[in-house]
Amino acid sequence: MLKKITTWLNRNLLHYPSFGAYVEPIIQMFLPNWREGYYRAQVKSISFLLKDTMAINLNVDASWPIHLAGQHIELTLEIDGKLVTRVFTIACSPNKAKSTQELRLVIKCQSNGVQTSQLSTLKVGSWLNISAPYGEFCLHERKQPSLFLAAGSGITPFISMISAQKDSASTGQAIHLIYYAKPKEHLLTNELAEFAKSLPFFTYELMHRAANGDVYQQLTGFEQHAMYVCGPTEFYLSVAIFAQEHNRAIEAEHFSLTPLQNTNKQVFDVSLNGKDLSINNSTPILTQLLQQGQQVSYGCQMGICHQCQCTKKSGVVKNIRTGELSDRGEELIQLCVSQIITDLELEA
Repeated sequence: MLKKITTWLNRNLLHYPSFGAYVEPIIQMFLPNWREGYYRAQVKSISFLLKDTMAINLNVDASWPIHLAGQHIELTLEIDGKLVTRVFTIACSPNKAKSTQELRLVIKCQSNGVQTSQLSTLKVGSWLNISAPYGEFCLHERKQPSLFLAAGSGITPFISMISAQKDSASTGQAIHLIYYAKPKEHLLTNELAEFAKSLPFFTYELMHRAANGDVYQQLTGFEQHAMYVCGPTEFYLSVAIFAQEHNRAIEAEHFSLTPLQNTNKQVFDVSLNGKDLSINNSTPILTQLLQQGQQVSYGCQMGICHQCQCTKKSGVVKNIRTGELSDRGEELIQLCVSQIITDLELEA
C-alpha cells in the first residue's frame, strides 16, 4: 500500500515516476551520469581490435556487483536526448573486475546501429551507465570435458570463462575451443595463445568456413563433451542439430534471430494500453510498435535484456527464438521476440 501511495505522489505531485528521477539533475551536478536504478562507469581506455570492433575498458563503481564468467550487462548511452540500451558480454574474469574495479567489453560496431555506431565517438573519461550483470550462460561444474564453440564476437563469454579458470586454484577440466571467424578477423588471439601456453587443460583451433566448412563437420569426436555455443543463429542451429542427433544438451547464447517465415501476411487487431492498433505477422511486434511511434520500453531487441517485457492480457503469440506458442491467457511476453498469431490485448 505504501508503495502505491508513494508512486501516486511522485506521479501526481512531482510529475516524475520516482523521487530519484526528480532529483536526478541535481545529483548529476556532483556525480556525472548518476541515474536511479543504474550503475555509473567511466571509460578508461579504448582500442580497436579490427576496423569495426573495439575494446572498451570501464572503471566501475565499487558498489557494482561482480559478474559470473560468461554474464553480460546492459550499457546505456544518451543519444539525441534519449537513453538507448544494448547488451554486451563482459570479456574479463570476475577476479580481475574485483581486484581492479575494471571490466572490458568487446563490441562490433554496426554502421546502422543506433548505439554501436556512436561508440567510436566515446572519449577516455566519458561516463556511461551499466546494469548489474546477469545471464545464465556460465561454465558449470562438470565431470566431462567441455567443448566451446564460438563465432565472431561470440568469443567474448569464453574469454571470461577461460580467464576465470586460469584464476582458479583448481587444475581445471579439459576445455577445447573451436573458434570461427572470417580470415584475419579472429579476435583476442594473443590471449588465446597465452591461455593455451599457461593452461595445460586448454586447447583451441581457429577456423573459417571457406577452409573448414560448417561447424557441424567439426563436431565428430566430441559427442561426450559438454557443449557451449555462442554466435549467430545460423552457427547455433548447426550445433543444435548435431546435439539433437546425439541426444546431447547444449548451453547456448545466440545473438541474432531467425527470420520470420510467413507464407501469408495477416493483419491483427491489437489493444495496447487501451489504444487500438493494427499489426501484421511479418516482423516482431516491437518493430511494428516502434514504426507506429508507440512509446514502449526496449533495449537489445534480441530477447536478452527483457526491457520490452509486457503483459499479454489475451491472445496468442509465437516466440521467435524458441518457436513456442503462448496460451491465450494472461502472461509476460517479450515484444522483440514475439510474432503475432491472433488479436491481442497488451499492457505495457
